[in-house]
Amino acid sequence: MAAAAAEGVHRIVVRFEDRTVFGTVQISELGTIEQLLHNDPHSPLDTIKLNLVETGEIEEIPTRDAKAVFFVKTFSGDLRHKALHFHENAPIVPGLWVRVYFYDGEMIEGIISNTRDFVLEDGFFLIPTDPNGNNRLAYVNKSGLKDFHVLGMRNLPKNLHKL
Repeated sequence: MAAAAAEGVHRIVVRFEDRTVFGTVQISELGTIEQLLHNDPHSPLDTIKLNLVETGEIEEIPTRDAKAVFFVKTFSGDLRHKALHFHENAPIVPGLWVRVYFYDGEMIEGIISNTRDFVLEDGFFLIPTDPNGNNRLAYVNKSGLKDFHVLGMRNLPKNLHKL
C-alpha cells in the first residue's frame, strides 16, 4: 500500500461484466484517497485516464458501465484470502457499515459516508472493512448492484468527539 503512494500512483482495477482493466493513475491527477472520500476528486470518475499495465499505453477508460473501480494494494491480490466480516478491531471510520452484492455474485462489506451521496449519485465510495484484503477503496456504480444492506453505523467513541 505504501509502495504505490511512495510511487505517487494509485493502482486501479476497473471491473466490467465481461472484462477487467488494470492500470495506474497519478495521485496528483485523480486526488488522494482522502479527497476521493470527501467527493473531491481532481476529475470526475465517469472516465479514468489509466496507464495500462498490459501495454503501457495511456488510455481514457469510461467507467459508467463498470461494476466498480477498485483502488488496490497489488494487482496480483491473494486468491486464497478469505474475506473477514464484522471486524471488532477495525479502525473507527464514521459512516454506515454496508454489505453490497453485485449481479455477478461478488459481495463486499465496507464503510460509506452517511450522506445523501450514496442515495442520489450514480455511485459511491466504499472503504473495505477487511484490513487484510487487497482493496484500499472502491467506487461502486449503483447500476451494478443487485442488493444493498446497511449493517449498522460506525461512530467515533464519545470521548473522541471532543478532540
